Amino acid sequence: MLLNPADELSELLTLDQAARLAGVTRRTLDRWIAARRLTVYEVRGLTGRYVREDELLDVEYERRQSRRQGRPGARVVAA
Repeated sequence: MLLNPADELSELLTLDQAARLAGVTRRTLDRWIAARRLTVYEVRGLTGRYVREDELLDVEYERRQSRRQGRPGARVVAA
């Protein structure tokens, strides 16, 4: 998606910045993008690909929530 540079740019992160912020690798970001969990933006006048910080934080929140629930079929040992 192409954005106009006059739009709010402070919310845009490069893919390297986004990976560091989310604590994941660039490969993981590429997977999220391929799965359409994250939208990639290009900005007129700037080179590179960007993601919105709020979208990244939403995906990261969903990832953390799913990890807390445990994997399906996991055994629970009652003490």
